Amino acid sequence: MKARRLLALAILAAAAALLSGSVGLPASAGAAVTGAPCSTAGTWQQGEVNVYWLDVEQGDGQLVVGPTGRTLLVDLGEDAWNSTGASTSSARVAQRIREICGVASGPVHLDYVMASHHHLDHTGYAANPNDTSTVGNGIYRLLNPAGESFSVGTLIDRDGGTWQDANADGDCDVGTSTAPSNEIAWHNAGTTSQTGRRWICWLYGPAGQADRANIEGHVLTLANTAPWPSLDLGAGVTAAVVQANAKGVLLADGITPVGGDHTADATPPSENDYSIGLKITYGKYEYATAGDTGGEYATSGFGYSYNDVESSIVDDFGNVETVRVNHHGSGHSSSAGYVSTLAPETAFISCGANSYGHPSNRAVDALQAVTNERGTGADVYLANNPCDPFQADGTTPTDFSGTLNANGDIWLRTTAAGASYTVTYDTGSRSYTAYDEGAPAPPDPSKIVVNEYLMAPQILSTTEWIELYNPTTVAVGIGGLYLDDVAAGGGAPKQIPAGTTIAANGRYVMEFASGFLNNTGTESVRYLAISGGVETVYDSHTYTLSTTKFDQVFHRTGDGGAWCNTISSNLTKGTANPFTCP
Repeated sequence: MKARRLLALAILAAAAALLSGSVGLPASAGAAVTGAPCSTAGTWQQGEVNVYWLDVEQGDGQLVVGPTGRTLLVDLGEDAWNSTGASTSSARVAQRIREICGVASGPVHLDYVMASHHHLDHTGYAANPNDTSTVGNGIYRLLNPAGESFSVGTLIDRDGGTWQDANADGDCDVGTSTAPSNEIAWHNAGTTSQTGRRWICWLYGPAGQADRANIEGHVLTLANTAPWPSLDLGAGVTAAVVQANAKGVLLADGITPVGGDHTADATPPSENDYSIGLKITYGKYEYATAGDTGGEYATSGFGYSYNDVESSIVDDFGNVETVRVNHHGSGHSSSAGYVSTLAPETAFISCGANSYGHPSNRAVDALQAVTNERGTGADVYLANNPCDPFQADGTTPTDFSGTLNANGDIWLRTTAAGASYTVTYDTGSRSYTAYDEGAPAPPDPSKIVVNEYLMAPQILSTTEWIELYNPTTVAVGIGGLYLDDVAAGGGAPKQIPAGTTIAANGRYVMEFASGFLNNTGTESVRYLAISGGVETVYDSHTYTLSTTKFDQVFHRTGDGGAWCNTISSNLTKGTANPFTCP
């Protein structure tokens, strides 16, 4: 009786630890730590959150190192199921982790390893005792005692399924791709693969198997029946799981859950739909990553469905500084609502040579055009540029203009305890401010442009005027700034009245006194700030005076477009400009 009471107390204690919100080892952990912990001798920045986007070609791999050296590896994908030894991504990533963590040689201890979902380009390919040839790479090779032998505190998996010993032979059989075994009891799954079966056999197979020595008792499955945990990445860091197994997501019919066993469906959900979503916060800095999560309802030509999972996590993520772009920038991901809500200043797309059209022009365009606290689109970083020269149709060129990093790993690290951050890539680095979402940064007045103006009035009754236009989606205050017509007749810069605001996509007109201006020379209209006698010009336009050009209007193409080479006499100040340049 006493033994039973002690067992019950132990179970309750383990449950309480899980529900407390921060997890380390599962309660059943038994294997000893064999790897060296991340050392202060490494290249990671102490006291800050470090995110390494690892170049694993058309796959995914991220290493997060917290302020005190606690580590999280999210995915370690391979681009070939049968790559072995030094040719694997796991071999290169293992060496990279040693450099980052200051471990000269041998295994490293990782506090957490997380597989976002069960695809080769995210987990790699696990070996199986029934194999007749040498295989095994990705996360399997990294943690296998016969591979890199890294140790792990907690190996986090989504609840795809578990092993059932259908033939009672004591090992987990996978069968073949044409004749798969029936030894997986599916929990939350749609499309299946040998990659997924092998992964499940490795994680949940028989105890005592040699390749399981470093993970035995260290696997934490994110079931939908318990609260999801927060991970302990060090003081001040919050790392919260916000989605797994498509929990709460419905199929396109609006009735049927995506979660559950759909493996026998005529059109099953994609494995991508079950990806884990994770949000990391440190100070003001916020980071979102969610595997191959999609943002639309569609049916693939390969007989499976994509479902809108982004809608289930968009509010949990909210506005963030950085997003690891879902599904390698696929056209099925990064919906307009998702991108506009997260409104990142920086974004990373993990991609390599592929024929899928990743990243899509639509996703990249949406990120580069998003309105964020900085008042600009997101800076988009790529693991490889170009990843795919054509979109999914095979003929439309992929537009990589404005993206950063041609090849290799990228290192993001917070600064000033999350008040700012720096991204280092192949040709340099860029620094950014982290914004307090509780107090958004004021809209940037430098985004306002000179839109139209009446040039060179020649009649005393004519009033010169300048129109400004706000091309952004938020109201912008311009009170205290200046407008100036610097050539003959312009006089000193004229200050815009305090409290003046231009509505989103709105206009503001300032009139100048009537006057008879010179007929020749050049003149510039300027929109500027003046502080301490120092001028900062935000926008300007220069024109040439002549006896044949007066009382006419210079204007942009429509509102906010390119300047026209011709002038017009029939535009109306303060109203929409319908004209285009010839």
